[in-house]
Amino acid sequence: MPHNNSLSAADRTRIYDQTLEHLKNLIRIDTTNPPGNELAACEYVRAALAAEGIDSEILESAPGRGNIIARLHGDGSKRPLLLGAHLDVVPAKAENWSVPPFDAVEKDGFLWGRGAIDCKHQVAFMLQTFLEIKRRGAPLKRDIILCFTADEEGTCTYGMGWMVRHHLDKIQCEFALNEGGGYAIPIEGKNLYFCQNAEKGVFWLKLITEGESGHSSVPHKNNPIARMGAALYELNKPRSIRKTAIMQTLLDDLAALLPFPKNKAVQQLLNPVLSDVVLTAIKAEQPQIADVISSLLRNTTSPTRVNAGYKENVIPEKCEAIIDCRILPGMTAGKFTKKIMRQVDVDRIEPLDAPQPNPSESPINTEMFDVIRNVVLRHDPDAVVTPFLFFGGTDNGFLRDKGITAYGFCPMKSAVHPGEYLDTAHGEDERIPLDTIEYGVVVYYDIVTALCS
Repeated sequence: MPHNNSLSAADRTRIYDQTLEHLKNLIRIDTTNPPGNELAACEYVRAALAAEGIDSEILESAPGRGNIIARLHGDGSKRPLLLGAHLDVVPAKAENWSVPPFDAVEKDGFLWGRGAIDCKHQVAFMLQTFLEIKRRGAPLKRDIILCFTADEEGTCTYGMGWMVRHHLDKIQCEFALNEGGGYAIPIEGKNLYFCQNAEKGVFWLKLITEGESGHSSVPHKNNPIARMGAALYELNKPRSIRKTAIMQTLLDDLAALLPFPKNKAVQQLLNPVLSDVVLTAIKAEQPQIADVISSLLRNTTSPTRVNAGYKENVIPEKCEAIIDCRILPGMTAGKFTKKIMRQVDVDRIEPLDAPQPNPSESPINTEMFDVIRNVVLRHDPDAVVTPFLFFGGTDNGFLRDKGITAYGFCPMKSAVHPGEYLDTAHGEDERIPLDTIEYGVVVYYDIVTALCS
């Protein structure tokens, strides 16, 4: 007799309660990076797994920098699925929050705390799904690998980058689910879900200008700070539009939800002649969304640090600046660096040594994409699931570099508009709606069981 994986109303309530408890406990473990201290969160996950009779392994890439792996075995007829998320969080200045950032406070229909959105909610969803599948004893066609990592909010040196370099055999799989998508964005009465199947490449460059030092009362043209200022001004300008297949698909899906003339305008965003006109119109209504869209249409350079000088009345002999480079699929760090060298007048450009992945993209004509779309439509019949190019960087890039089909998808739908909480990730008063926790973990469970059972 086939095993029944469906969840009753009582199951949903129990799973929500347990997921919420896991999320609260995880938020209360301060894994601010730096220093990380992800080992403490790994110990929590290990205890939760052990309570259900599941063995796990903690791998320390450095003292306190923990990564944890566990596996449910299938019959081997299909290759494994990896459920991955990071345990570290960005810093939170408690004096700027309305609640203590590591207390996991329930208030006003939200759970408040650092990591609630990025991305301990996903850790809790995956952990609960993993435990529920084990409890039910459903026969699996695939192994399901649970892998929570360190250092994603840093350079991934101690997390997924380290895992791929040193323990790829433990996480080798056909498909991987990680962070970077899944939020329901309401548009014209329907929800658009982004399934992150690609992301920009990330790397950092140090620019150096050198000149003549001297008394600042006698200005001259070879002031390295002035030369650097001119270079950074150029690099902060928007670069030209580059058409990519994934953005064409995303904009077509978005246009299908919009009425005339917005649908026609959106389709011009990849037109180099009209793109900035459309972006200006969007910016007048939704400035943040316009900036995000703009970043997805082009390679970008953002100055982030400048260092020069040692006294108010001395022109220094040297100026250094760091720029953050985000490049689209099809571009390489080497080619883009050469473009920058031709664009600006600096003496030297040096790459910063950090193991960041290249631009990456996974195909969408896969079993996993079809399962995600079908399960979402079962729960939200009028929804649209579209591929998405992520403007930031996630652990997925390291996996795609090894030939793994990796998607960023954590289903979230709430009565609260996402604009009221998504922006709090990496910001003050980070919080997640309580109603989306119940929705998210149930949809996640259904995705994993549909793909593996």
